[in-house]
Amino acid sequence: MKKIRIVLIFITMIFVFCLTDNVLAKEEETTKLLYQDITINEDGSMTVREAAWLKGEYNGRLRDIDFKNPYAIAFTGIYSNFTGNTDIYDGTGMKDIKVYDISQENFNSIDDIKKAETIYEEVRSASNGDYGVYELTEHSSSRDFKIYCPNNKNKVMCIEYTIEDAVVVHNDVAELYWNVLGDYFEEIVEDFQVVVHLPGEDSDVRIWTHGPLTGENKILDSKTLYFKDTNVDSYTPETIRIMFNKDLVPQATKKSNIDGRDNILKYEQMLADTANSEREKEKLNLESKASEAVVDLEENQRMYYYNYALELVNELDETSKEKQNFLDRIEKTKDMVNENWKEGLKYNIKSLIDDNYMFLTRSRLEDFKENVEEGFDEEAKKEYLNIYEKLNNVLEVKQARLRKGFTIFVIITNTILGAIAIYKLIKIINERHKFKGHYYREFPSEDNPNVLEYLMKRKSTNIGFSATILNLINKKIISYEKNPDNDDVILVLENKSYRGTSAEAVALYVLFNMVGRDNKCNLKSLKNYGKNTSKAKNLIKRIDEFEKVTKEETERKEYFKGNETSIIYKIFVIINYVLSLCLAFGVFYGLSNCTLQVLGYLLGITIINSIYLVINANDKNRTKKGKEEYSKWLAHKRFLKDFSNFDEKDLPEITLWERYLVTATVLGCADKVEKKMKMSITDTSNIDTNLLIYQSVNLGITRELSRSVETAIHNSSYSISSSSYSSGGGFGGGSSGGGGRRRPEAAVEVVSK
Repeated sequence: MKKIRIVLIFITMIFVFCLTDNVLAKEEETTKLLYQDITINEDGSMTVREAAWLKGEYNGRLRDIDFKNPYAIAFTGIYSNFTGNTDIYDGTGMKDIKVYDISQENFNSIDDIKKAETIYEEVRSASNGDYGVYELTEHSSSRDFKIYCPNNKNKVMCIEYTIEDAVVVHNDVAELYWNVLGDYFEEIVEDFQVVVHLPGEDSDVRIWTHGPLTGENKILDSKTLYFKDTNVDSYTPETIRIMFNKDLVPQATKKSNIDGRDNILKYEQMLADTANSEREKEKLNLESKASEAVVDLEENQRMYYYNYALELVNELDETSKEKQNFLDRIEKTKDMVNENWKEGLKYNIKSLIDDNYMFLTRSRLEDFKENVEEGFDEEAKKEYLNIYEKLNNVLEVKQARLRKGFTIFVIITNTILGAIAIYKLIKIINERHKFKGHYYREFPSEDNPNVLEYLMKRKSTNIGFSATILNLINKKIISYEKNPDNDDVILVLENKSYRGTSAEAVALYVLFNMVGRDNKCNLKSLKNYGKNTSKAKNLIKRIDEFEKVTKEETERKEYFKGNETSIIYKIFVIINYVLSLCLAFGVFYGLSNCTLQVLGYLLGITIINSIYLVINANDKNRTKKGKEEYSKWLAHKRFLKDFSNFDEKDLPEITLWERYLVTATVLGCADKVEKKMKMSITDTSNIDTNLLIYQSVNLGITRELSRSVETAIHNSSYSISSSSYSSGGGFGGGSSGGGGRRRPEAAVEVVSK
């Protein structure tokens, strides 16, 4: 059933990924408009009013405004300092901050930016959904605004502020060089406009703008300048440079003490030449693309080629000598393109209605609609859009029937699975209480620990291997002694002629033939045995053999009926799960705005199917005999866990405690039992002291041996994994792969404490 869980988790991940990638994907965020009205003041500061009209759903606006470049280099007066990256172009602070808004219905042009309606209040904190407040975070070189105004207020949000020392005064001219948009504006700006007002008139004022080649600037009059751009990409700076008469800013204090005019003109001319060259190159490139598109249209008189060619030709500048020629050639293809378009739509309709609408799907129908909308024959478009609506109604009926069929199937299959799960749950509960008593003080059977573990879990692990060795110590087949030199424990094979079970033979072979020598094995060597790759593989091979013989020995006991879960049932579960997910998609595509419903449905069926799998994983399919033995061992486990609660007279003989601890190791309560046994030893006064000391030492050795076996198997598995995945180049080693430790196909599962 573990494999089924992995398959279902994988399927769910694919479906959820498809939902989040295709259904929940949002369009790239855009700002409808961003306008700035800038006034240069006589003291060299500038007052900025910025208006933002956002699109979509939002709770407000974030805006970070830098007035200083923390990475600017020092201005020294050389020509290269006039490129705008020196500290002389920084402002020194921001003051007179005001946040307000204007109703969208009252905002028609950049001239409306001063019509403040609601003035916002600065607060220390606010929550989504609040309105009319803002948070302001101050930094040494910037100010960060968080403005609260939900989209349902239908407002244009505005910020007003003054940048101190924005203007640079040279010996001959003054200039403003400013990044009006900033480097980190996160959204696309569809409409970007800036108006700059001088303090007075200047007939020789000059303006330059830097950014995308789509930007345009102009001088409206002797004291007003204008700049605009459209569809400005996110994280795209837009800068303006204005050179004007320095007498207009008599109170300005930021001075370079050198002449600036010639350096400014030289640098801006270089940029203009480069930009003009790029524009000319782009113009020629566009003309070449348009020419190629027209040729393609003449060879393939289809609507796609028609629209593409017309789009490119319309983008050509009116001064292009080829534009009218291209338009005339396109016009000659118009009638044939229209006929081919209609023929193609007729073929599409036929394919959609063939075989009782078998091939009518949402994607194909939307493709048909897209093809219809590409056309320019408005009368034919209207006719085909009516056909689209009819086909859409047919598709909705078809999808509704399909969803209904899926729903009925899923309800039936989930009901069947639910009935099976309830039946098996009752079966598991009854199985656990087959033995009516609460405690079972004696040992329910003489089964060895490895068989007991398989009875309880229907699998073999390193715990069963450890318990088998402990049981051999309990049987006096193995003894132990302390190494006086290093306080290590040495296991000694006392009965060399012992012939036990196949599982015991494997355990003895590992201890005294592989790890130890001369019928002795110390625990330190056992712990470190798996660190060597070749030895590790040998150890894992023996552990696999131990698992195999344990399974064979248990099967002879007739504790289980057969396979845990039939292949038919596994297929049934997977098919039910897949169709349930398909139904989720059917629900989504049949309803609008139901993303949460779909995700809730996916979560619901995942939980339901997981419950089925968990219940089935706990149904080990035991026989009547297996159920009885299992129930008795559970009662015995309760007895062991409550060991310290018994009166001294009710305690079992101390000579059995070591065997109890072996059993507790398999049943998963060894730590509790050991602790309670030690408490009982401390509290007991009527038992021979030497026997108590001996039993206490036994408990410690038992714990140490279990840890040694666990460490040896863990090291072996890790060593094999590392040797398989490591990579090195002669520099002392490598690293294991990102997928983690690979478990051999039949290796014993390692359980960490």
